[in-house]
Amino acid sequence: MAGKAQGFGLTALLGCLSALPALATDMALPSIGMVQADFHSSAAQAASAIAVFLAGFSTAPVFVGPLTDRFGRKPMMLAGLAVFMFASVACALAPTIGMLIAARVVQGAGAGAVAILPRAIIRDLFEGRDARLQLAAVSIVFSVAPLIGPTIGAGLLAIGPWRLIYAAHATVAAALGVAAFAALGESHDATMRRSLRPASIVAGYRRALTNRMCGGFSLIVGLSFAGLFAYVNVSPLLFIDGYGVSQAGFGGLFALTASGVIAGSLLNTWLVRRRVSPRAVLDGALAAIALAGLAVLAASLTGQPSLVFILLPVMIYIAAFGLVMPNAVHEAIHPLPDIAGVASAVLVSAQMLFGALGGSLAASLYRDGSPLAIGLVMSAGGLAAAAIYGAWLRPGIES
Repeated sequence: MAGKAQGFGLTALLGCLSALPALATDMALPSIGMVQADFHSSAAQAASAIAVFLAGFSTAPVFVGPLTDRFGRKPMMLAGLAVFMFASVACALAPTIGMLIAARVVQGAGAGAVAILPRAIIRDLFEGRDARLQLAAVSIVFSVAPLIGPTIGAGLLAIGPWRLIYAAHATVAAALGVAAFAALGESHDATMRRSLRPASIVAGYRRALTNRMCGGFSLIVGLSFAGLFAYVNVSPLLFIDGYGVSQAGFGGLFALTASGVIAGSLLNTWLVRRRVSPRAVLDGALAAIALAGLAVLAASLTGQPSLVFILLPVMIYIAAFGLVMPNAVHEAIHPLPDIAGVASAVLVSAQMLFGALGGSLAASLYRDGSPLAIGLVMSAGGLAAAAIYGAWLRPGIES
């Protein structure tokens, strides 16, 4: 990528590419009721148009990882954006709820193909402290998407039908495609290209999964995200039904807690610039995640605690996740430069798989306005992540 996008421009572009999946999900959230009314469908069918996006998103990286290690980052990025764009157009024009759901699966696959590439590109171009700074900066841009996505979606619905949201998705994908085509060169060294023979692909995934740092930090990201997604999945029921918070109030509370990721990512950047070691950052962040999860659990065991005793530890958990994420990504991908695409695919798939499991488990355990379900999943995920790190991974990290 020499002579192409550099510095702030590169960081902004990679951050926007990373944020695409979150925007595709969160912008569509306010449209569920309108989709249901337009197609005369059930609420479950309308909501599934949001949920099935994750099916495509979590599956695509497994196939795209080896392809990007074979053909390079830029061709697969442009292909993923093209799939996302055309699927978005199909969503906007869908004549039935079934067609909308099918197009959302394909849209999710396009987003999944794009999502693994910023991390692989950073691994191609940067080492050590510079790589961690880039990952932290991209995380900041990525973290803004869940905060502004529902607001953008609601704004579009105020001026037009729900189909306008998917037209906006297509427009964003086209703009990112033009920017990537014009500004990005190829970062993957041609001498490191991998074969697509089945044996080679299987060997690559075996190597990534059995590599202590890649496999271990993929577990840590997944377990930590399981706790976070348990909160995301159950918080509407907990705050609105359990605590009687209004829809507008819930939006404000959710944005407040979600902003913890930005706070954590900014703190991580500050620490990296002051040359605080990755081990020290991960020590503190994973301890904070475990303790915050336990605090939510302890508060929930008292019955229905004051809202502040839920919001404060949740914010700490999410902020600590903002510290964990860029450092875990770096430690997982750094040892595998020749299969960075496969390593990134393992990370993304683990994050989405554990997130889905954590969210589903919390939803199944939720009862009568109690935060106990969130506390159980957050504490279990946080403690497991901290234990794996302390017992298995910590000795191999730069001190």
